Amino acid sequence: MNYTIQTERLRVEVSSIGAELQSIINAEGKELLWQGNPRYWNRRSPLLFPFPGKSWNDTITIEGIGYPMPKHGFVSDMEFQVTDQQETMLEFLLTDTPETLKAYPYHFELRVLYTIVGSSLNVTWRVKNTNDQFMYFMIGAHPAFNLPQYDENDKIHGYLYTADAPSFTSNVVLPDGYCHPETNTVMLHDGLLPITNHTFACDTILDQTGQFRKITLINKHRNPVLRMCFNAPVIAMWAPCDGNCPFVCIEPWNGICDSFEKPVELKDRNLVNSITPRGEWTNTYTITAL
Repeated sequence: MNYTIQTERLRVEVSSIGAELQSIINAEGKELLWQGNPRYWNRRSPLLFPFPGKSWNDTITIEGIGYPMPKHGFVSDMEFQVTDQQETMLEFLLTDTPETLKAYPYHFELRVLYTIVGSSLNVTWRVKNTNDQFMYFMIGAHPAFNLPQYDENDKIHGYLYTADAPSFTSNVVLPDGYCHPETNTVMLHDGLLPITNHTFACDTILDQTGQFRKITLINKHRNPVLRMCFNAPVIAMWAPCDGNCPFVCIEPWNGICDSFEKPVELKDRNLVNSITPRGEWTNTYTITAL
């Protein structure tokens, strides 16, 4: 079921399946979120939990035992419960089930809170450890944003802008979904990364330096469309067809996909999050229509 919240400046629709964003419409009535055309990609903004990216051989290891883990985790197709709904706020809840315990042997509560303030949408994750031992997990966002007036014949479809650093240090992530040891430096020009038919020939730009906190999507006429602010050590940027498609994904991750041929225990992974027994972890990212 889909649920709607809104202000005069923003209208947001969210599905209870995966607590996934379905629509973000700005004050001018323009849709900002990709609408899932399967010609390119049939999702819109899946939630990645408890593992963003791909685990080695689709398996994670916890206390020496291997558990099956699909790419980007397992919650994106699960039914969440709506626990609070107001005019400008929605809260969704997912708890562990016998099926999730077969893939991830922890009891948990995962809450996703959507709140509109003016023209901004705040998305808050709250992960509660309901075990009597430490719990380890990763989590990420995967929203896809429309490129206005997309034309496959254009040399430039839009831009990503950031003032945080002059370049991205991207680990090579091939279509196999693993983080390879090689790195590429993606240079920015006046803070701009042009989105062309070849920007994502590497499949994914994946920076795990933690240097970025804000990225703005700009259309091909150099007018700002939206800004994404986040507090995450990893930022992934992706589009299919090497970038020759009508959208781009801006993905803050609190965690990282497996390195090629180097799987390790979940608790020993780089950038893994841990929660004390009965404790809680929270984080927020914001999408602002400009």
